[in-house]
Amino acid sequence: MSSNSKILLFVLCLFVISNKLVAAPKLNTVPYLFLTQIDSLIKQKNISNDMTQLELLVLYNDAIAEKHPDSVRIFKKLAILNADLDQPKDACIFTKKYINNTLDFSILNDRVYDVISDSEEYKELSKNLLLKIDWLTFLFLYVALIGFFFTVIINFSKKSNRYAKLFISGFVGVHSLFIMEFVLYISNIQYKLPHTYLMASVGALLYGPLLYFYFKSVTYNFKFKPIDLLHFLPTLVLIVFLFPMYSLSGNEKIEIMLELNNSYDSYRYVIFISKVVSLVIYAILIGRFQFSHRKKETGFENKERPIDTWKKTIYRIHIVYLISYIIYGLPVSGLLLSFPYFINYIQVSIMSVMVIYLAYMAYVQPEIFKYDYDALKESIISLGKYQKSGLTNALSQELKENLIKLFVEDKVYKENNINLEVLSKRLNTTRHNTSQIINEHFNINFFELINKFRIKEAINILKEDIHGSLNIIDVAYEVGYNNKVTFNKAFKKETSLTPSEFINSQLKKNTCG
Repeated sequence: MSSNSKILLFVLCLFVISNKLVAAPKLNTVPYLFLTQIDSLIKQKNISNDMTQLELLVLYNDAIAEKHPDSVRIFKKLAILNADLDQPKDACIFTKKYINNTLDFSILNDRVYDVISDSEEYKELSKNLLLKIDWLTFLFLYVALIGFFFTVIINFSKKSNRYAKLFISGFVGVHSLFIMEFVLYISNIQYKLPHTYLMASVGALLYGPLLYFYFKSVTYNFKFKPIDLLHFLPTLVLIVFLFPMYSLSGNEKIEIMLELNNSYDSYRYVIFISKVVSLVIYAILIGRFQFSHRKKETGFENKERPIDTWKKTIYRIHIVYLISYIIYGLPVSGLLLSFPYFINYIQVSIMSVMVIYLAYMAYVQPEIFKYDYDALKESIISLGKYQKSGLTNALSQELKENLIKLFVEDKVYKENNINLEVLSKRLNTTRHNTSQIINEHFNINFFELINKFRIKEAINILKEDIHGSLNIIDVAYEVGYNNKVTFNKAFKKETSLTPSEFINSQLKKNTCG
């Protein structure tokens, strides 16, 4: 008799004996088939002998039915044997049983799973448990890193309201943290870094206050006061509430992620509901603040500055984010049935658009973050004076036309000694009236008007110089500046480029042309 036949006979005998013992109603104890005995059979079996494998599967199932003391390890053996037999459904069932009991994901690295790698069951299992990096995961990771970089670098910019920088960087930071947590979740890295579970929830109630204080900072010369800390009290309360969960061990958090422990399900409801309430309240506050301030600020509904367009865009994105978060959060929190999975990606995509937009604007239009708050304050104060002015509408229109003629035809801005007093004499009016005309009709002050015309003239001169033969200082003198430093500063503020950078860009265009 061959060795394989002996093994098969031995297995069958054990199987029969086992079944009889189990069927005996009067026995109080059941002799166990120890794992060492089973392992010895596996070592001797012929892999190509399906009958031997099937009989071993029967023995394993009997051992589990008898509550064998090594049943957890038997789950692993059963998973591997079923995978080897190309039975993906059973293989995945026992794999999940083993992982749920041990939190050991290394079983999925066994090459035997190559046999069932094309099955739907294994694809679903690997998608939920194995590391996966696709182009979308990489894209979100890239956005999160850009957001973190922006959060740090914006605070090093000069000549801008430090509170505005702090609030907008914090606003981008909490969004980036959420995106990063989403990356760890969809890539299954969170199982290796369990303490990152719900890490973004610490900032769940910061979105609204940070954006609200940013809007106040770029609208007024706002200074943060101790009483304003009350806006951040809900965040502190939420952190205290979440602390028991954050203090769990890594394995306990993995059990929550695998839905083996539902003791903390209520935490998701609290996070979702409190965040929605916070976002709605601050969306209303910011909206009312924006509308009422814009109405009182200048009274010129047809005049919109870059800062106003910027704030309006940010506010709209925030509203879209609020709506998308509600749609995303209802199924995630368990309050409603599940939505299609792509809803998660839409919500995070909106956050990513906001982060990229903020970073892009900071790079392309840094003046947005360097808004002249003192000039705005002066403008508001001046308006109070102008309301009491005796300047009639007819005279105002006449002075405006004369002013345009002085700038467009006479190019008065080229005179390096031009000032408000000199310009008023040219208009045959008072200094007060000249200032009022400029503010009312152009929504800027005298110096800003002069600089705009001078820089526009300088740009025209530099564009005509196709060979780049002109000296920058000569151009500065030509348009009315007394020195190169002032010219460079004004040029960069208007174009976001230095004169040298602008010349180089024009030379490249001419070369390509």
